[in-house]
Amino acid sequence: MADPIELAPDYYLGNFHALVDFVVARYENLLSDSERHFYNEFRALNTDSQRLYVRLLSRKGVASSAGALFRLHKLAYDEIGDLPTAAEALVNADLLQRDPPLPLAELLPLFTKSELSDSSIEVLPKALKRAALEQALLQQDADAVRSQLTDSETVLAVQGAEHFQTFKLLFFGNLNQDLTDYVLRDLGLFRYEQYPLEREQLPFQTRAQLEQHLRYYDCVKEAEFALVGGIDEITALAAQLPEGIDGDSTLHRRLDRLRLTLARQLERLDALSEADHLYRQCSRPPARERRARIAIARGDTPQGLALCREILAAPHHEEEREFAERFGFRTAKKAGETEGWVAPQRHVPPTETVALPAARQRVETLAADHLVQRAPGNQCFYVENTLINGVLGLYVWDILFAPVPGAFFNPFQIAPSDFRSADFYPQRRAAFEQRLAALNEKSLKQRVWRHYHDKWGIANPLTAWDALPESLLTLALERIPVPHWQVLFRRLLGDIAHHRSGLPDLILFPEQGNYELVEVKGPGDRLQQNQQRWLAFFARHQIPHRVLHVEWTAQ
Repeated sequence: MADPIELAPDYYLGNFHALVDFVVARYENLLSDSERHFYNEFRALNTDSQRLYVRLLSRKGVASSAGALFRLHKLAYDEIGDLPTAAEALVNADLLQRDPPLPLAELLPLFTKSELSDSSIEVLPKALKRAALEQALLQQDADAVRSQLTDSETVLAVQGAEHFQTFKLLFFGNLNQDLTDYVLRDLGLFRYEQYPLEREQLPFQTRAQLEQHLRYYDCVKEAEFALVGGIDEITALAAQLPEGIDGDSTLHRRLDRLRLTLARQLERLDALSEADHLYRQCSRPPARERRARIAIARGDTPQGLALCREILAAPHHEEEREFAERFGFRTAKKAGETEGWVAPQRHVPPTETVALPAARQRVETLAADHLVQRAPGNQCFYVENTLINGVLGLYVWDILFAPVPGAFFNPFQIAPSDFRSADFYPQRRAAFEQRLAALNEKSLKQRVWRHYHDKWGIANPLTAWDALPESLLTLALERIPVPHWQVLFRRLLGDIAHHRSGLPDLILFPEQGNYELVEVKGPGDRLQQNQQRWLAFFARHQIPHRVLHVEWTAQ
């Protein structure tokens, strides 16, 4: 990776320029008149005023109905020469409002407890806590208290923040990220792959689509209050959710996630009919699981079993299938209707128990040392979720970063936006199938080593560079047979969100050849469900594996 560099004092301004300029260059036709005006007014400012605006926009001021509040004389930035003049220009551009008319209650949080005490027009007990002090001031003459507080004081309210939200959404594709991504790039902490960002491939294509995404984020904020409210508040919010846009899988995923959250709370409130109604609107897990549980809770066994059969006929992922097998069989057995239902079987992996002296090192390191000491020619590496994922990331690098419409919002993505979703594989099915069909020893080694050397240090969601030394990669490509890579890759690509974790801790390369995957469990530790699924998968495909239980020897 590149050596870290020292940032300029106003690095943030260059990042802000890059963000808003990117959006205008690609999305100007989607921006409203007020959003375009916001951009033009900002760009016309002098540099100091731009610096001050970005500083304030990035800070968390005191929230108010007029915008985030700041006290002018409390602001100090070394890179801004004449701060009052910079602020004046922002006021003239309507990007700051000077001394906005506000209810006293919104003004009080700007000031310290000491300042509030001094502003009281009545003698108040000094021992009052802040909340009680504010309440006492609100009982006094509001104009007099306001005058006392703001005498020789300039209060500034940031304007246009809602417009910047639109710019952020268009750039990042969400409202959870910020300009920190630029900072990480500028510090040399991340290098990003280069991929096309042409207008026709970008995720947002219409203003209506953009408005629905903005509405979704408004609903997320409202959900914080609805979830602690009650049934009426939750159902009212659910009715206000945007409908979604055909072809916009990102918005559909987000809406499903919010509906699932709301419906789960309705369940907790015993509003089962309302919860079931919301679950029916969701196309992703665990909606069918929750509906099956609700049906059984309401005494509707046929409906519960029918939903389990529906899942088994077309499961979204293994976890959902396992639920339907277990819950369906248990429910059918209880109802005396077991015909067609089979008790789920759990794979029991090969297991060995060893006694080792306790030490400060991780138990995995102790286990690896033990396996090497058994035969000096053995080689053992701690890999957990890095080796198989990493090799897959190198083998399909170009497909991972292919310009699929809607996959990339900006130049600073470690992964396509749908990487962890059920849409990831179907969107690239033809390319993945062709690549996997062509998998042989020569093509695997050629692609992996080419990308290993050409892409070293570039961020990839599957490849952790520091965990892939050449010695490990060389042995893995030599010892793991192509048919094993084939099935491992297929399982990972089929459901990356669930399958890229739970892989064994160690890979052992015995002196005589071959390889073995070893899951290490220390005293009191048990296999997790995703680990059990991988071990069962290994058994089905004759991939060598075992569980090594470590116990401590008596001192």
